[in-house]
Amino acid sequence: MNSGLLASRYASALEQYSCEQGQSGECYADARQLMQLIPAIEGYLRKPLPAQTKMDILVKALPGRCDSFSRFLSMVVSHRREMYLRRILQSYIAEYKKARGIADGRLKVASEPSEELLEKLRKLTLASCGATSVDIEVTVDPDIIGGFVYTVADKRLDASVRRQLSELRKAFETNNKRII
Repeated sequence: MNSGLLASRYASALEQYSCEQGQSGECYADARQLMQLIPAIEGYLRKPLPAQTKMDILVKALPGRCDSFSRFLSMVVSHRREMYLRRILQSYIAEYKKARGIADGRLKVASEPSEELLEKLRKLTLASCGATSVDIEVTVDPDIIGGFVYTVADKRLDASVRRQLSELRKAFETNNKRII
């Protein structure tokens, strides 16, 4: 079975159903929350357990979800497609963002970024991508020493100290081969 095709069909169905029910925002929030929990519960979902047990696991993992998302999860489990849940949710989140013009940005910094930097990156992204809004995922990585690395779509802005030191090292080695 083609899991990519299956995931996109289930994702499209969830997108259409949640829009019809007027709960697309709530379903999106529930899908993002469940995506974060998938690594912890995926092992249970892959085991040969009864459908009701798997549904109970999902209910306990994600309490207070919207009605549309609950019905969707019930359908996925009843059709024994829970092993594809990660891909389905990834497809749904991507489809939701595409339909609403939301761009994904990933920011890697050495320490917590200022709100001013985040706002500048949002404005830069909105101007360059034509998106209506931007979700920026921040990762703190002390290995970049300072500065930041910002990636959105197929564009990357690397203003890290680690990259600058690397370029300086390469230039020094290239220009001073007789010394080394």
